[in-house]
Amino acid sequence: MHIGSGIHDVEHYIRATRRLLDVAGHIRRETGVTFDFVDLGGGIGVPYKPGEPQVDLDAFFGRLISFVKERLTEKGLGAPELWFEPGRFLVAESGVLLTRVTTLKHNPERKFVGVDAGFNTLVRPAMYGSYHHILAASAMNAPEEVVDIYGPLCESGDLFARDRGLPQVSEGALLAIMNAEAYGFSMASRYNSRPLPAEVMVRDGEARLIRERETLGDLLRGQS
Repeated sequence: MHIGSGIHDVEHYIRATRRLLDVAGHIRRETGVTFDFVDLGGGIGVPYKPGEPQVDLDAFFGRLISFVKERLTEKGLGAPELWFEPGRFLVAESGVLLTRVTTLKHNPERKFVGVDAGFNTLVRPAMYGSYHHILAASAMNAPEEVVDIYGPLCESGDLFARDRGLPQVSEGALLAIMNAEAYGFSMASRYNSRPLPAEVMVRDGEARLIRERETLGDLLRGQS
C-alpha cells in the first residue's frame, strides 16, 4: 500500500494497515493463499523547513511493528516479512542543488533573484508548491532581505520561492537549495532544450564528478 507523503503520525499507518490486513485475512480465508511479505509503502515526512521536527524512528516503528505482529496473529496470516520503503526519508537531505545568481531586479513591490536552475532541474516547487530551504552559499552572513527566487524558463510557475528571506546576494553568487536528492534528478527534464545538470558526490570530504553535465550536442544525438 501507499497512503501518501509527508506523514509524521504513525497512527495514519496504523489505520491503513488495519484495513490492509483485513483484506489479506479475507483472501487467506477464502483462497488459502499465504503471503510472503506485507509492504506498507513509504511516505515518512521529511523536515523540509528549518525547525520542523524529525520523526522518531524508534518510537514510530516500535508502535507500528507491535501492531502488525498482533494483527497478523489475529488474522491467521503467519509471519510474512514486513517491508517499508522510506526512500525520501533516507536520501532527501543528502542532495543539494547548487545554482548561480544570474539576474537581480526589482519593482516598487518586490525584489527578484534570478538563478540558472529552473523547474527543469528541480520541479517540486513548481509542481506541488513544495518548500525547499535556500541558503546563500557564498553570502551566509550578509544582511537579509525578502525576495522571490525564480528560474530562466518561459513559465510563470518557474519559481523556487516567494517572499523568502535571503541574505543579500550579487550576480554570480551561489545559492544552495536543500533537500533536493529525493525526486530531484529523477524528475529533471530537458524542457526548453535545457541539458541535464552535472552531479557531484562528496564522500569523506572529497568531491567527485559522478554524472557529466549534458551539452546541446547530447540533446541532438539520435535525431535526424
